[in-house]
Amino acid sequence: MAILLTGMMLTGKIYAQSDSLSRPDLSNIIVDEVHLRNGSVLSGTILRWELGRGMEFRLLTGAEIMINKSDIRKVSQRVSFAAAPEEQRTRWVRAERPYNFREKGMYHTFSAFLNVSEQGGAGLHYSIGHRFNRLLGIGLGSGMETLDFWNDRDIIPIYAEARGYFLAQKITPYYAVKIGYGIAVRKPDSGIIDATGGFHFSPELGVRFGAGDVSFYTGLEYKLQNATYVNNRWPWDSMSGTVTDKVSFRRLELRTGLTF
Repeated sequence: MAILLTGMMLTGKIYAQSDSLSRPDLSNIIVDEVHLRNGSVLSGTILRWELGRGMEFRLLTGAEIMINKSDIRKVSQRVSFAAAPEEQRTRWVRAERPYNFREKGMYHTFSAFLNVSEQGGAGLHYSIGHRFNRLLGIGLGSGMETLDFWNDRDIIPIYAEARGYFLAQKITPYYAVKIGYGIAVRKPDSGIIDATGGFHFSPELGVRFGAGDVSFYTGLEYKLQNATYVNNRWPWDSMSGTVTDKVSFRRLELRTGLTF
């Protein structure tokens, strides 16, 4: 009977050891991380490390492997998730970025637009300025845009702008107003032998997304741009000479960009 009880105790001990190897307790350990040259990262415990040859390594699964020195790129350590303080574990799990938008100081914007008129149009803009507070920033901007794909009419706007954000939140409505002058571009290859720009005005409303220094925004703007184009008549026209076309572009545009 004593022999039987002894055998049962030894068997239970062996099973317990086997179970502890297959499911190691990670509640209070330092995890070794071995970064391999092929890009893989192994997590576990270094059992033995011979700098000239390599290391014996126990994975988190309990399996033990040999890693050659030539395969190792670097070794680091980290505290296991379960062993970290409660407040740090909460931060790791939730990881919500706080509102950290820079409400004062220099700003930059880079944006693109597409207008929805029948003639079509698109453009790129860049502006730089200073934010006095969240509600008001003043700057200067320029860009390159086409307001009429059919007639190949390009404008280089130069403007002063005011922009601001209504809420101190990661998602907030914004406004922008641009006032300036648009330089009309001569394009002899397209028959535009002379061009004169005019008044540029575009108010904009939209939404900004982002908690940090770089935010994404998208909105709608209404654009008013005056210009005059002198077109050369083509040789196959019945009349020779030139045609002067005074235009006032009025466009509704979808604008999207980055502010930083």
